[in-house]
Amino acid sequence: MTRFRICLFGAGEMATTHAMNLSADPRMELAFVVDPSAERSGALAAATGARVVDTDTAFGDADIAAYIIATPPRTHADYLQRAAQTQAHIFCEKPIDHDIDRARACLAALKGREAYVQMGFNRRFDPHFIALKQAIGAGKIGTPEQVLIISRDAEAPPVAGFIHSSGLLKETAVHDYDLIRWLLEDEVAEVYVMADALINPDYLTVGQIDTTTATIRMSRGTHVTVLNSLRAAFGYDQRLEVLGTLGQAAVGNVVGSQLILSTQSGVTGEKPHFSYFQRYAEAYRAEILNFAAAVADVAPVTPDAIDGLRASEIAEAAILSMQSRRPISL
Repeated sequence: MTRFRICLFGAGEMATTHAMNLSADPRMELAFVVDPSAERSGALAAATGARVVDTDTAFGDADIAAYIIATPPRTHADYLQRAAQTQAHIFCEKPIDHDIDRARACLAALKGREAYVQMGFNRRFDPHFIALKQAIGAGKIGTPEQVLIISRDAEAPPVAGFIHSSGLLKETAVHDYDLIRWLLEDEVAEVYVMADALINPDYLTVGQIDTTTATIRMSRGTHVTVLNSLRAAFGYDQRLEVLGTLGQAAVGNVVGSQLILSTQSGVTGEKPHFSYFQRYAEAYRAEILNFAAAVADVAPVTPDAIDGLRASEIAEAAILSMQSRRPISL
């Protein structure tokens, strides 16, 4: 059996998740781990049998079949542009970069290799959303007219944890913008965003917001509303509803138990999962195994680098709308 050597950039929670999920494909060998934290990279290497190396060693090995970039967003473009000089497959967490011009420069550097760069839009691999997309594609609800996406974290981070973030729109809502394009197989024509720091006004001191409401018109006319928040007191809130000419399709929150207890004192059930790692555990596994299959088959991937750029362009328009307080056309 042919073994494909993989290099992982990052040793944090997301990188570790990808590394553990990758081990489910016996054809994949995690050869290298690159991370500035010796403690984190050493622990991950020990757990996976990989070797901790520096960046030059990682990119200098011609036998590396694929690079996985699961580092902070501000580092993605640098690694992408170096990886673009190889013939390896690339998996990159979103966004491509904080800056849209830098993201476009990355696409230029990847010219001809865009289809071999898989972006980390894990929600495309969620079985519930896949079933919803299949129902739409089969015409079960007719032509989509309205879409509601609710995407809220369970607990807002401290201000200090937001200093180096790309922000709610570029780093979090970008998932929802990609989900819209994929689900409806259509492009965004216009976006209008209201945004505030309702949860923690101190976010404004580092240029961040925590609550957004986006109204979007797709090119075929479908209306989309996206509600994003960094706090939902009851858990990680992930719901999606599509209303069509013949009916409705919806995905509710996923809970650990489907038990609903009804007694004289009330009706109770379990709260939603608390984190995205719990809610999307199956999707994270499916997306990295999809990437592994593409590496083994030397095949194109999905979602690719162009999908990554399109989602970032929507986020950029959303930020411009927030700042100018007017709709922005794409």
